[in-house]
Amino acid sequence: MKTSSIIITALVCAAVTLASCGDRYSKVPEKPRPTPTIQKADQFAIDMFSSYYLWSQEVSTSLGRLYPDTCCSPVQVVKEIRYKSNVVNKTGYVDRWTVLTDDLEGFTNSVQGLGVSYGYELSGGAFVDAQGKRTGTYFLIVDYVCKDSPAEKAGLKRGDIFISINGKDITADNYNDVFNTASISLGLGRYEGGSIKSAGQTVSLTAVQMYEDPILVNKVFDLGSKKVGYLMYNSFDLKSVEVLPDVFRDFKAQGIDELIVDFRYNGGGYAFTESVLASLIAPLSVVSSKGVFQTEIYNSWLTQAWERQEYDTNTYFGTDFSVNYNGKTYSANVADANPEVSKVYFITTGGSASASEGVIVGLGPYMDITLVGERTYGKYCAGYMLGPDDLYDSKKYDFTLIKDWGMYVMVSTFADKNGHNRSNPADPTHVGDIPGIAVDVQSHDDPLDGFQLGDENETMLRAALTAAGKVYSRTRAQEPVAPRFETKRLEHGMPTGTLIGTRELPKLR
Repeated sequence: MKTSSIIITALVCAAVTLASCGDRYSKVPEKPRPTPTIQKADQFAIDMFSSYYLWSQEVSTSLGRLYPDTCCSPVQVVKEIRYKSNVVNKTGYVDRWTVLTDDLEGFTNSVQGLGVSYGYELSGGAFVDAQGKRTGTYFLIVDYVCKDSPAEKAGLKRGDIFISINGKDITADNYNDVFNTASISLGLGRYEGGSIKSAGQTVSLTAVQMYEDPILVNKVFDLGSKKVGYLMYNSFDLKSVEVLPDVFRDFKAQGIDELIVDFRYNGGGYAFTESVLASLIAPLSVVSSKGVFQTEIYNSWLTQAWERQEYDTNTYFGTDFSVNYNGKTYSANVADANPEVSKVYFITTGGSASASEGVIVGLGPYMDITLVGERTYGKYCAGYMLGPDDLYDSKKYDFTLIKDWGMYVMVSTFADKNGHNRSNPADPTHVGDIPGIAVDVQSHDDPLDGFQLGDENETMLRAALTAAGKVYSRTRAQEPVAPRFETKRLEHGMPTGTLIGTRELPKLR
């Protein structure tokens, strides 16, 4: 035993001696240490996961990766330790949305429809050669343009095709320039003879600071035996709550019997706005009696906190709404705006997420609902966009270094009044083996069908109107068929599927 101790001591001393001989031996490079700001961000992320995160227990063993003395990349680590499971969602992440950011204001603005923008939304497709192999170049198709935007003022419309950016082919290296540059020149294309060719024209745009109004189309169709209202709504922002009641008052004045709500591009937004829209659609008796719109489930820490405060975690239908967010009050009174429709049709795609799904789920027990289009995205949980001041008591915590940081964190799962959410694969009411709500009538978005949004012949609206009983004089098979391409909508800004809660959560004290 004595001999062994001497040997160990000698080895340790030798190691120390070697490490100190910098001129003769190579030093073991030291790992970079996090800056004070990053250390604060690490701790902020740990505290968020430990307190508010829906799956706090499931990720608890991974929080050591955010240890402030060693973690230099908290933004990346947060993405990597989000809850994953091999049961729900088959493989990969269950939580695809929780993110840490050092630009909370920019994050917030993107949900509010604010920011520097050209005012269009696009889908992308790939060019292929004669053998069907991808060439590495792409084309872009305009899904829609926003009101009073640079894109609208330049004459762009749904179905326009872009084949170049600033005189160069569109590739994986430059396609993001269509959203992230101050100015741009886009080469236009046209479909001809089975392929997309140059139209020999360009359009130049300069991005501006603007508000993208999510109410893209609202109109009424007279089907003879009944009237059907149509609302295309692209985001649950806060500003639009002051306009939505007027839209529905017009629907009511025109005497609509049924309603089509187009969520095909709506990836979510604020839970407050979701409640307003749901109360404009639900049966008036349910709204007047303040029936349960949604129930919510939180982690054990938050559940206990709510119980101590005797806080009701249900959300209710209502007629008078008001919320203060970032120093501004948003309010809406819908008492005289509900048109009392007997049936509602929702147009959905894989881009319909979160608050869009929440409206469908919450209205389900009360209404006759038909889904037209494609399965929804499948985000069955509510997230909160929180900064350090939302988590910490400023009298005890100094978070000056990370005042611009924040986390979009999944806090709860939502369900209908009976505790069900058919968007969730783990729910018994769910159909299929992947997330999202299955549709009743299949249809696909086709911006190259030759019709603008709101036109009764536009592919997905036509499918919804047909489901509502409209009889068309010509069938699709008899009409010229627009080219079909495998395209994918380009995502930018907030993660797909946002649902931003507006409740005040308990702080760490």
